[in-house]
Amino acid sequence: MVEKENAFGYDPKLPQDICEIFMWLCQDVSALQSKWDFYIEIFGKAENTRLLSNLASWSFNIIEESLRNDMTMAICRLCDPPISFSKENLSLATLVEKCNVIKDLDARLIEFQSACKPISRLRNKQVGHNDLNTKISPRNNPLPGITRTQIEKIIELASEILKKVEFYYSRGDLYFHTISRGGAKDLIFWLKAGQKYHTTA
Repeated sequence: MVEKENAFGYDPKLPQDICEIFMWLCQDVSALQSKWDFYIEIFGKAENTRLLSNLASWSFNIIEESLRNDMTMAICRLCDPPISFSKENLSLATLVEKCNVIKDLDARLIEFQSACKPISRLRNKQVGHNDLNTKISPRNNPLPGITRTQIEKIIELASEILKKVEFYYSRGDLYFHTISRGGAKDLIFWLKAGQKYHTTA
């Protein structure tokens, strides 16, 4: 288990009442960014979706649908109001409410919440899915009626709110993209290698 002091988003310079909220929100946004980057790399390119369809279309359709559902819920959790059913939510609105000394932060929140409205309408409905028996197609718009540009804008706005808080209290900066071994590009590489070995064996 990673110590809190070494966790992404932890900054002891932040006020105590927001320090942990900020840390967990940073991790939520970073996880959302990572899943989105993975999704676009795997499912947003025709070359890759042809490969997935040829090798294991049923399995990768399940992965694609699961990612879409997970990203939908992650975005909506970030967009939750400060309180629901008498309990405080871990959301950007909760953080902004506690950071009312930061100029224009509430305006950024309103812009973020407005961008999230189309996705929020999907939260309590079944997210559209593919027929698991069909080929995988390149998908720039993973959610029904939501474009790639809209999702990228939502993630950008969420990141900007956190960056603004971080800069106000510690003059620091945050980077939400993660690069690690075993990511989407590595997966595609090994799938291609496996396909090549299978056809030449």
